[in-house]
Amino acid sequence: MRKDISLDLLVKSRLKRWGQRPPGVTPRRKESWLRGRPSEDETKLCSPYLKIPGSSRLRTLPDGLWLNFGGTYEEPFVDILGIM
Repeated sequence: MRKDISLDLLVKSRLKRWGQRPPGVTPRRKESWLRGRPSEDETKLCSPYLKIPGSSRLRTLPDGLWLNFGGTYEEPFVDILGIM
């Protein structure tokens, strides 16, 4: 009999293999990627989460979260790639 693996666990294990930036993303100058989730150490409880600005209750902890920092000092930006 085949053991059933939860689809949630399968997705989370594959997201851990993605590394510091999502697959298919080529590195460019003046921007850098940072993986927020999944963390290397699952015992830490300081994982970043997403929430509606000004709200203290409506928030979500994504399965995958990557931040792309770019721009200039005068006009910085952050792109967020979240997998829920």
